[in-house]
This record gives sequence, C-alpha cells and structure tokens, in this order.
Amino acid sequence: MPARSLEPTVAAHARKTGSRTRDDKYYSKVIGRALDILAILRKQEQPLGLADIAGHVGLAKSSVFRLLHTLEVSNYVERTAEGAYGLAADLRLWGDGKRVTDLVDAAMPHMRALSREFGETITLAMQFDNRIEVVATLDSPQLIRMANTVGRILPPHASSLGKAITAHLPDDVVERLRRSYGTHRFTEYTITDEVALKQEYERVRTQGYSTDAEESVLEGCCFGAPITGPDGVVIAAISLSMPKMRLRDKAMQKQVVAAVRDAAANTAAALTRT
Repeated sequence: MPARSLEPTVAAHARKTGSRTRDDKYYSKVIGRALDILAILRKQEQPLGLADIAGHVGLAKSSVFRLLHTLEVSNYVERTAEGAYGLAADLRLWGDGKRVTDLVDAAMPHMRALSREFGETITLAMQFDNRIEVVATLDSPQLIRMANTVGRILPPHASSLGKAITAHLPDDVVERLRRSYGTHRFTEYTITDEVALKQEYERVRTQGYSTDAEESVLEGCCFGAPITGPDGVVIAAISLSMPKMRLRDKAMQKQVVAAVRDAAANTAAALTRT
C-alpha cells in the first residue's frame, strides 16, 4: 500500500507546541524529529520503509536511520523482518484509548493456564485495520511443536485465529482483510472457495470457536476463540496449536475447545475491569 502524505500530521504536531515554536531556543530539533516519526507511524495502517519515513520528515536516510535505531532500542518502534518500521505494540491504541499491552496483560494469565494444562503453543492475535497480527505467544516446551512469532500476519481464511476474528467482522472489513492478504492455498485442506468460506465463518459464529485442521500447515491443528472488547465487539482471539499426532480423540478436542473458550471469555471479562 502506498504511503499517504502525512505532512498535515507533522504540521499539527508542530502547532500543538502553542506559542513555543520550533524556533524556540530551548526546542530540541532531534527530539522533535523523533516525535514527528512517531506521529507518522501512529497514522499508518502498516509499517513504513526507511525511504518513506525519510521523505515524510524531510531528512536524509542516514539521519532518519539513526533516529529509528534509537527509537527501536528504546522500544518505541519495532522493525519487521522486511525492514519496515511500525509503532511498538504498547504504543498502538484500540477502543477507548486502550493499549495493546492492556489486552496482552488481560490475556496472559489465561494463556499461561492453558500452557500449563496442555503443554502446547498458545497465541494471542488482534485485528489492526487491514491485518490480523500476533501480539503474544507462549511456545510449547515440547521438542515437536507448532510455533508462532509476535508480529506475524495471519491469514483470515486459513488460521483459527484469523477465522475466529474475521467471522465476526462487518462485510466491508472482511473484504479489506481478504484484499490485503489474499486467499492463498497453503495445503490441500485450505478453504479458498468464497461460498465455502462464508459457510465456515457462519459455523464459527454458531459454535463459538474456530479450527485450523491442517489448513495452514500439514499435520498441524489449531483451535481458537474470539475475545470481545468492553463494547461487545470482537477485537482479538486466543488459540491453542498442536501437532495432529498429539490430538488423541474427540474427547480431547472437546476438552481443548472448552478451555480455549474459557480463556477467551476470562480475557474479555478482565478487559472490562481495566
């Protein structure tokens, strides 16, 4: 997605200094430029590359890189595997001014409980505009395991977390997610047909949980449940992932699903108290 012009954002930030303009002898230009970068990244729907950020702030890439590196080391920005930059998770906001870390803090005790009970990988994901992104994960201690990574963008059609969230979103948001990610076929079990996918989302809404039955990775299975915010709108999901060989039978699946749904419900309840 092309970066939109953010010159008004930077100008607005400058105006907020009131009568003390950037010509003020006490004004730190270095700190001001760093704040400009944070203001730019806050307005973006996805991470920006170094060249884009340098263009927005009107500085050489070498100067912007030093600022970004300092912000990254100080945990104000995060860099993706592709080298793009975005706000650190605890600076991103959702709902009524809540931070992503509020969600992680609410979910973590219940994620740990799931991890202790089953010894499998537990993951928390959240919707951000045009993507569904992993914001916390607890890896399984077992040698053979399913793994996840904070910052990973999840397919809305082929992951339990993606489906648990997408199934509850308005049609226009669902279409935006699908346009952003596509409907890539990961395995022979991936659902790519539009009609079948709509039926899958309906099934998720009806049963209150989602599954990934080797749809993103062969021999892997995953169970997810949606998390609602204080306003009752689904904002995130929690999941348990495991190798198919350790899912013993239907009784165990039922036990896992019940535990994941309880963890999601308990997280939602904790959010209403924050």
